[in-house]
Amino acid sequence: MSVKAEWDDTVQALVIGAHRAGVEPGGLLDRCAALGVAAHAARLPAVLDGPVLAAAPASADRVAERPARAVLAQVLALDDQILLTEWCGLAARRGVVAHPRELPALLGLATGHPGLRQAVGKVLGGRGRWLASVRPGWGWAVDGSADEVDLESALDLPGTARASALRRARAADPAGTGGFLAERFAGQRRATDRQALVAALETGLSAADEPLLEQALDDRAIGVHDEALRLLRGLPGSQLAERAAERLHRGLWLTADGFDVQSEELWTEPDPEPDEARDLLRDGSETGVAGRLRGAAASVPPGHWTARLDTDDAGAAVELERGPWAASLLRGVAQRLRLAVDAGPWAVAATRTLTGMEQLEMLATLPAELAARTIAEVSRNWNYDLLDHACSQLPAPWSPAATEELLARYTDMRDPRWRAGRPPAVLLARGDAEVLGAHWAAITARWPEQTADLDVLRLRMQLRDAFAPRPEGPLP
Repeated sequence: MSVKAEWDDTVQALVIGAHRAGVEPGGLLDRCAALGVAAHAARLPAVLDGPVLAAAPASADRVAERPARAVLAQVLALDDQILLTEWCGLAARRGVVAHPRELPALLGLATGHPGLRQAVGKVLGGRGRWLASVRPGWGWAVDGSADEVDLESALDLPGTARASALRRARAADPAGTGGFLAERFAGQRRATDRQALVAALETGLSAADEPLLEQALDDRAIGVHDEALRLLRGLPGSQLAERAAERLHRGLWLTADGFDVQSEELWTEPDPEPDEARDLLRDGSETGVAGRLRGAAASVPPGHWTARLDTDDAGAAVELERGPWAASLLRGVAQRLRLAVDAGPWAVAATRTLTGMEQLEMLATLPAELAARTIAEVSRNWNYDLLDHACSQLPAPWSPAATEELLARYTDMRDPRWRAGRPPAVLLARGDAEVLGAHWAAITARWPEQTADLDVLRLRMQLRDAFAPRPEGPLP
């Protein structure tokens, strides 16, 4: 009888009872103990006959000092990815790496959370890269391994892995990868595959990619067309920008009340001509006069308006804001703010014009410092929830100036009932630690409830102190 069959008989006897099963109770329990282990215990690990792992090579890296290591231990215990990213950034700026004892934990975290890899990779040092080489799952941390991509093999990977591999290849060799993508584009039968090749061009996007993107505008698949159009709109001086500028010159005139639609011109017609439709998103967001205006405005850099009005960005933003089509035009301009000489006036004007989620989506596209300044400027009439949601989109840590302004905004606002007396978590976790430390008394007076958020701020202040230069020299 097999062990499995004997175990099943023993379980049956246990269920009905020893006396009814006709067995002695002590013997039944002995059989249960022996067979249970045999049937369900884990196997012993296999004996490895391979050679013992060689000792790690000597490293000249400077290891973080004891105070910084103590803070890292607390950060790892909290499993706080924002704090861990901040620790890695400060360590990298000081030219130090993590202690060997922390390397397995750091490699494990970054393996499970790819968003941490760039930050963690800066503090692994030679010892960490050697350790990564002895475990296949940590191979991303080995020098050069993350950037070496077999493009032919990458095309066969599943969606997310393929996109990641193609982006790495573009970062390592933009021209070579761009040529490969252009060569393979027409041969892809599935729309999702063609869209993936187009999306890969976003990394290292340049004028050399314009021919492939223009070709993709004629693709019948909505996803392929719209992805190509989105990237083309980020290329200043493109043929798309020239076509859109010509339509804006022809279709809009400047009146006493701002820009308005030219009578008997292209935007007075209910439907666009095929050439114009080719330059509009097909997802349904750029239909009607308002949508077509937004599409044209999104296809030219803000410099189009400053040149047309012979003014600077602030003057052009004021002019567009006062017209009857302000919302449509500024929605389009908001998508191209990275191309502006001074994006601040445009961001403020667009945010004042937009509402709700449109405001937040636009702010999410801005560089962090510009987004913070814009939020501080336009949030005077916002409620707490809208400010908190907008601030949660800003990457950490915030600059000192942004922290000062956003702290003032939070301080002036009335807390919601569910948050009364409790400091804003996003402010304490992402604001500049030195600025917040300098306002510690004001913060605890404004929000007297002692919460875990204050503990995070204390830890961030310890982190800053741990990496502060010491005139007496480094600790042993």
